[in-house]
Amino acid sequence: MNHIPEGKDMKPTYENFTATCPWCDQENIFNRASDLKDSAPSDHRDVNCLNPACSKPFYLMGDLINPAYEMMIWDCYELRERKHYSYCILNLAQAFEVFFSQYLLIRLLYKSFGSDQDKDINKLNELINLLYKKTARLSFSNMRNLFFSCVLNPVEPTSLADAERTIQQFPDDPPWPPCPSDADIRIANISADTRIRDLLLRLKYCGAPTLRNQVVHQRAYRPTLREVDDALKETREILFVLPMALGVVSDDINSYSGDDRGIL
Repeated sequence: MNHIPEGKDMKPTYENFTATCPWCDQENIFNRASDLKDSAPSDHRDVNCLNPACSKPFYLMGDLINPAYEMMIWDCYELRERKHYSYCILNLAQAFEVFFSQYLLIRLLYKSFGSDQDKDINKLNELINLLYKKTARLSFSNMRNLFFSCVLNPVEPTSLADAERTIQQFPDDPPWPPCPSDADIRIANISADTRIRDLLLRLKYCGAPTLRNQVVHQRAYRPTLREVDDALKETREILFVLPMALGVVSDDINSYSGDDRGIL
């Protein structure tokens, strides 16, 4: 029986999985979408060396299971090392947007699906598409304000029908939900976790989105290492804590099934 060896120097990122071929020692960069054709994390994945002169099989292991927003933050360390400071800022701002989307998906759909008696997977997929349609055109500030609105005015749908009514109420056009005042955040009766109000205030004034606007618009601003380090530290202090405080850390629907057997 031919033994298929393990790749060397394996490093997974949000978009790619890099590994050195154990046969020819060439570095391989496998893009998850184009080469692996699957973005799901995997404990073991058989691949072939991308070097045409080799093409021998080996396997990848040690993939990341972090939610997407965390992987985008971790990717910043390699970008920082390579001094791609603008891309660091873009990643950090996008990490916030991805977290907002994950929160809405879990809060409105995964949790209601877990408590729904019917467990209609087709209806769930229909509402996932509806939620995406309702939020696809939102700017960063509008998406953030929708997130604020859902956190500060808790809606706890217990079925997909309840969730659908909530999502249908999201506006298709302006006016979008306004940004809450500091006072509204401070007096909000959110939960017993007192960290949430402080984290929401930090989120309201965090620097990465403002820097991102300077980077992508007419100025094409080049951020400094100090600005990147400050934004990276602030983003980590918010996004590595707030999801835990809100109970939405995992992006796996089975974490919200209320059943040890899971959903899917």
